[in-house]
Amino acid sequence: MNPEEENRRKRAEANLSKTENLQFFILPFITPRARHKPTDDFSQSQLERFKKYGYDTKLKQANQLIIYGIIFWIGLAAFIGYLVNKFS
Repeated sequence: MNPEEENRRKRAEANLSKTENLQFFILPFITPRARHKPTDDFSQSQLERFKKYGYDTKLKQANQLIIYGIIFWIGLAAFIGYLVNKFS
């Protein structure tokens, strides 16, 4: 097998890095936007890049982390709401 093809295959099967995991989990919908591109969304642009280059493993993991991140933030908001209600 050609070394270039081997590297392409390895990149396609690679897992998300710790930094990428945190970005998709912590920032599932609170994403930085460029001032000159108001529709530029980090998560969306990364997902599009994963699709474009065939990073199926990363795409699957990113989508799962986005769902988990949304669940986390909703749960955190509910917990804070409960505490505020309980101690008010």
